[in-house]
Amino acid sequence: MSPVFNYVARSKSGEQINGTLEADNSSNVASQLREKGYYVTDLDEQRDRGSFREYLKFSRKVKIKDLSVFSQQFAAMIDAGISLVEALEIMQKQISHPELQKVVLAIQESVETGSSLAESMSEHPDIFPSLYVQLVRAGETGGVLDQVLNKLAAHYERQDELSGMVKSALYYPITILIVAVVVVVFLLLSVVPQFVGMFEDFGAQLPLPTRILLGSSTFLQTYWWGILIVVGLLGFFAYYYKNTPRGEIQFDKLKLKIPIIGNMLQKVYVSRFASTLAILMDSGVDLLSSLAIVEDVVGNRIYSRIITEARIQVREGVGLSSPLSSHEEFPPMVVQMIKIGEETGAIGNMLNKVSTFYDREVESSVDGAISLIEPIMIVMLAVVVGFVAVSIVTPMFDMFQYF
Repeated sequence: MSPVFNYVARSKSGEQINGTLEADNSSNVASQLREKGYYVTDLDEQRDRGSFREYLKFSRKVKIKDLSVFSQQFAAMIDAGISLVEALEIMQKQISHPELQKVVLAIQESVETGSSLAESMSEHPDIFPSLYVQLVRAGETGGVLDQVLNKLAAHYERQDELSGMVKSALYYPITILIVAVVVVVFLLLSVVPQFVGMFEDFGAQLPLPTRILLGSSTFLQTYWWGILIVVGLLGFFAYYYKNTPRGEIQFDKLKLKIPIIGNMLQKVYVSRFASTLAILMDSGVDLLSSLAIVEDVVGNRIYSRIITEARIQVREGVGLSSPLSSHEEFPPMVVQMIKIGEETGAIGNMLNKVSTFYDREVESSVDGAISLIEPIMIVMLAVVVGFVAVSIVTPMFDMFQYF
């Protein structure tokens, strides 16, 4: 059964329509709507995200690194003069990823029956995205498949590096936060209760920090089950809302507003936009088709919407730099370089320069984020543990003075 897609589109008169369509992939949905005279502004696949089948599918997902290694090895074989079918057969035996191995076998069988490599790969959109298929098609047409595969390998390798950098900047504060919560819960459940009887026997008025600490400890011991239920429900509703079309947009918008992290993510999305658009245009894919692909791979709904609006205006004869200039998500420097590229006919070269510049910016942003987040999280952890320590020690000093 083919997947079902929710879509939002506009007619030539500007009227907005909403609906669902069943198709093999998002490109087919867009093609069907274009044939009816509509421009797609938003497109989402309906997924049963909570099912065990969906979980297994996610666990077997082919990662960017897998595509990079596959492209490198495939390019080396094509460059060595090995036939396409033989190269696919060798690759199928060497691949360790079970899902990718199965798909390569299916592609090999399809190519043997007369289909092109791009057509065969397009039948597996979960493994080979539209960017990959379009570039392979361009490589087959121009007789430069090995060069295109090397470009794809370098592109995905760089994207994997950037993703790793961002994850390293995000995992550190999350890890520290989890440690802080575990330490506080341990203190409230195991350490503080041992001092309750001592303080009650003391009989004197306890300091405010101590009363707050004892109250928190009592509340946590009494209503721990309620806290777990509330946290679980909040997590469930947040997960459910995030996986709705509106929720995805709101969460993506929220990402860009997070202090320190938001600025770093903006640079990642701009770099991804520039590098993906550059590799497509350098390979001979037209601007409109390239923008349609970039919408799917940029990784943020806010940027996808901006690119969609830009594509519609480009279709009407407007330059790409013009619609991008009205959105703060694209810095003036990026817009200016794209404009220069349009005027000189070297937009691909300019986009490569933008991508290189923002790759370096991401690296410096990650280093800066870690250097800022580390002391902040350490201070927060020290304040929490210090508050617990002071709340316990202060009344003990009062007890010693009393005696």
